[in-house]
Amino acid sequence: MSAPLILIVDDHPTNLKLVSDLLECEGYEVQKAADAGEAQWLLAQRLPDLLLLDLALPGMDGLSLARKLRSEERTRRLPIVALTAFAMAGDEQKAIDAGCDGYLTKPIDTRTLPAKVAGFLPRPEPAPLPESLRILVVEDAPTHLKLAEHVLASAGHQVEGIEGAFHALARVKHSKPQVILLDLLLPDMDALELVRAFKADPETAHIPVVALTAFPEKFPRDQAMAAGCDAYLIKPISTRKLPEQLEQVVRETSSDRT
Repeated sequence: MSAPLILIVDDHPTNLKLVSDLLECEGYEVQKAADAGEAQWLLAQRLPDLLLLDLALPGMDGLSLARKLRSEERTRRLPIVALTAFAMAGDEQKAIDAGCDGYLTKPIDTRTLPAKVAGFLPRPEPAPLPESLRILVVEDAPTHLKLAEHVLASAGHQVEGIEGAFHALARVKHSKPQVILLDLLLPDMDALELVRAFKADPETAHIPVVALTAFPEKFPRDQAMAAGCDAYLIKPISTRKLPEQLEQVVRETSSDRT
């Protein structure tokens, strides 16, 4: 999924660079404008996910630009957050009345800005999940396998367990699980080689694999992800969180393919 696009409009170069650098470090895509005219030109090319708008702009000020954007159908629902260095009593209400969704004062608090920005961004609806997921658990320790099966089945999912990797590839092709929970310490095969085999086969490449290990020093996260795993969990598993963690992996990988 692409990173959210944020348009920052501020005529002060230092403020513009500070905010843009901070948000880019957080992984956002950023566009910059120094006045209302430049902002409107950028908005005509592409609508951002959020507009950070300084109110004290030369020419058309921020409040006037906010009113204009709210009056036009294309930008009516664009989230707008006002920025100002000259906060006075009643200014926040003026910004809200002009159509802004929020109001931040300068100087910018670099510690809290990312969280505040995230709070104003539209939250995508999670991809719908079927009521019951088909989950394959590959685990050589019988007690751990039974625990995972019990936890996931109790959450309403269809669970199949396999002790070891030898028959896993053939079983995956036959049962077509929607997610695989794979212990990385298997006696009969290198588990990361098994992951690579899953990902190399067109029939199974789309199935998310969640790595599970009690030995992160032996199986580091970066190695597991490089082999093709979609998520990485360390034992002991959280019986409360495991169903939600697998559901989230399926949701995210489904969204990435759409």
